[in-house]
Amino acid sequence: MKKLLCLALATLMCVFALASCDKEAASNLNFGKELLAVSSQLDALNGLVKGDADVAVIDSVMAGYYMNGVDTFKDYQILDGVVLAEEQYGIAAKRGNEALMSKINEALIALADTDYKTIANTYGLTSELLVKADTVNPYASATDGSWDKVAESKKLVVGYTLFAPIAYNEGDGADAQFKGFDIDLARYVVHYLNNTYNTEIVLEFQKIEWSEKEAMLENGTLDLVWNGMTITEERSAAMTISVPYLANKQVAVVKKADAKKYAATDYDTFVKKVKDAIIIVEKGSAGEALAANIE
Repeated sequence: MKKLLCLALATLMCVFALASCDKEAASNLNFGKELLAVSSQLDALNGLVKGDADVAVIDSVMAGYYMNGVDTFKDYQILDGVVLAEEQYGIAAKRGNEALMSKINEALIALADTDYKTIANTYGLTSELLVKADTVNPYASATDGSWDKVAESKKLVVGYTLFAPIAYNEGDGADAQFKGFDIDLARYVVHYLNNTYNTEIVLEFQKIEWSEKEAMLENGTLDLVWNGMTITEERSAAMTISVPYLANKQVAVVKKADAKKYAATDYDTFVKKVKDAIIIVEKGSAGEALAANIE
């Protein structure tokens, strides 16, 4: 009998411990009861379709593209009236590589009234443009050797994830065309730099895990991360970042049938509506930082 009582007490202690852990995990979320972090924003949308989650928090630039033109997501929508954050995209280099970023900024500013606008029009992003002909280049006087290194190697390695309309494959197999706003813009920037500085730099695009971008910049695997990266204070402290070149928002995507259930006109109402929802985000993304208390 004594053994049975001890076993029962031990079981109860385990149950209470688990309950405590669940509460602690929930308290670490800014909204929702559970957070799923996956490899990409497209994986987040696909997880929503598979039923793994109730709400996907992703970039408005991507959400608008997929909700409006891809049959897979015809039963899903951006939650009206809910803007979780206003953001700006930047291009990242290793901390200290200011001379390289100076050249990237210079090219963006030089192309502001021409190719930059043409590319944006192609992908329906004209209202999101941020660079102007009079934008100030904060690294204009940089003298470190990062630009010389790229020019001498004749190669610029750019990290990306599949993230339409920023970077994606149109078509299948050997006929697939690698394109997107950032991909096309990077090509025009390098074309400008080669013509202006008589260099022969070739772009090399490398698909990455988004959560590994900082480490890949630091160890020299990548020269740039150019993939709709949100500028934050933490990233600005850890990396050298370009002038802001595209505006973005963090939005919530839900099944159309659930739109009324999660309808909100402000952040606080949204938080209350999704308190029992499973949230899905890209690991290492601005969406994950919003959904969880990430330092």
